Amino acid sequence: MSAETELQFDGWTVNRISGEIAKDGNAARLPQQPLRILLELFDHAGEVVTREQLVKSLWPGGIVDFDNGLNVAVRKLRVALDDVGDTPKYIETLPRVGYRFVGKPAPEGPALDAILKLPRNAQLALMLTLVAIGVAIAGAWWWTTPARGAAQIAAAAPATIPAKARHTPSVRALELYLDGIHERSRRDINSNPIAIRKFEAALKEDPNYPQAWAALGDILSSSVIRQMIPPAEGVPKARAAARRALALDEGIVEPHALMGEIYLDHDRNFAAARAEFDRGLEINDRSARLWHHIAMWQAHQGYVDESLAAVRRAREIEPMTLLYASNYALVLYSARRYTEAIEFLKPLIEANPRFDQARSVLARALIATGDLAGATEQVRLIAEPGLNQSDQGLLFAKLGRRDAALREIERLEARGRDGFGVGYSEATIYAALGDLDRGCAALKRAVDDHSLLLGWMRLDPGIDPLRDRQCFADVEQQLYGNK
Repeated sequence: MSAETELQFDGWTVNRISGEIAKDGNAARLPQQPLRILLELFDHAGEVVTREQLVKSLWPGGIVDFDNGLNVAVRKLRVALDDVGDTPKYIETLPRVGYRFVGKPAPEGPALDAILKLPRNAQLALMLTLVAIGVAIAGAWWWTTPARGAAQIAAAAPATIPAKARHTPSVRALELYLDGIHERSRRDINSNPIAIRKFEAALKEDPNYPQAWAALGDILSSSVIRQMIPPAEGVPKARAAARRALALDEGIVEPHALMGEIYLDHDRNFAAARAEFDRGLEINDRSARLWHHIAMWQAHQGYVDESLAAVRRAREIEPMTLLYASNYALVLYSARRYTEAIEFLKPLIEANPRFDQARSVLARALIATGDLAGATEQVRLIAEPGLNQSDQGLLFAKLGRRDAALREIERLEARGRDGFGVGYSEATIYAALGDLDRGCAALKRAVDDHSLLLGWMRLDPGIDPLRDRQCFADVEQQLYGNK
């Protein structure tokens, strides 16, 4: 096939027309927008292709949200080419400027082209010459090599153990999976239900797709963490999806990252979580999600510097994923580095005004610095409380509005009856009100009611009023013990 219809680089073969891509015997198909981006960059290899050029090529009629559309298309291309590390293999990003293809195109074979252009008699003469040379070389090898049987030759040959072939998803399943990954990363709307549907559709198309099973489990776990699905409903499904992914292929990083998160956030089995994360690092140390989960594990242990270093690593690998930015600020806040957290979060929220999780952390940092007016404005703009269900009650307590704070505790108790973990959130509100006995009682309940923030107790400033009480020591021992 000619270079007019096919491009090749680093073992990849890409059909310019169909978008079919193949490497090491595995084949898939690129959606049209990522394909067109790849073609534009490849045809200008080594040159900077601006975002404006790509937008004009992909959407000649113009679209409203072309920046986000381009980011999504580039992300799909990177995932398809396994080019998601901190050092680009093929697609280099020049922030706010554009992209550049930095891969090495395969030689086009000019010698063969020249041979095919020779007259037929000249082609025949040349081919006979090459065959003669080959026979002479083989004869010389045979003549100078001691006689050996086939078994001896085979025994002397270096042993090669083929790596387990990775599953190649169907084209439609891959597209649905990539769409789900995009929806999972959004924070402008509650896109978790959309992502769940995408991953379920991918698995309906291809039930043996391990990455899709891991992604489905991940979004179910995330929905529990963000208080969208009760733990009793979401955690068993997430665990089953992780086990299915591991059964299909335990040699990929995604199910280990997911299982580690389940052990960490839902089981509070820190040793088992770390073992899964370590296994994931052995497989692929360029997984941003894995590094993010490791950062959360470090924070739960109370290791601030290590946690910040791990979440920075996640952000270096995937700088566009908002979750990692928000939790970077959460670690800063938990380390009492309030000014740093505020300075980091304000431009992030300005660029992503519907990012409720980041607003929650900013509100808490503002409360900690005494800026209650600023915190009130942030809390007012939170559409979905998500993980931090106590923001409103904590603010009311700091404003001296005790009755309003207690009504928030009543709201939380109603959520508890619906199966959500609320003990830890209630403990922080009682602590802010100075009602330390009730705060202790709520903190003890948090051990058994699946309060997802309990793992932050070693760092969380909101629990400081209880830190010198016996209840804190008892819960810490129960939670961590000798783990």
